[in-house]
Amino acid sequence: MTSSSLRWSVGFSLVAVSQLLLITGLIVLPQWRAQMSARDGVITFFVGRDGSVRLWNRPIDAAVMPALVQRAERFNATARVRLVASPGVTWGVVQDLVSLLDQTSLDVELQLPPTARS
Repeated sequence: MTSSSLRWSVGFSLVAVSQLLLITGLIVLPQWRAQMSARDGVITFFVGRDGSVRLWNRPIDAAVMPALVQRAERFNATARVRLVASPGVTWGVVQDLVSLLDQTSLDVELQLPPTARS
């Protein structure tokens, strides 16, 4: 193997490793950012326009929300529950989800979508 081909091989290897690290970062970073609130003791449920519920980018059934909150309450009595409504979600859906959280002693926050500007 000649000196120039060795340099090319090392160069291509460095480019491949750099691309791998970049792609891994692009995959992991959004999930990491979505879970940052959990470190602060906030359990964030995202409510989609169609009434679907997500917990940290993972769809869940709304019926399991009370059990998840009770489990979190056992681990951290100072945790908070945040319900983030997407634009276009109906108020009835939000009320139904909030009523599922009536049994908890944790603080429940409701984050409404920004109002449309005219």
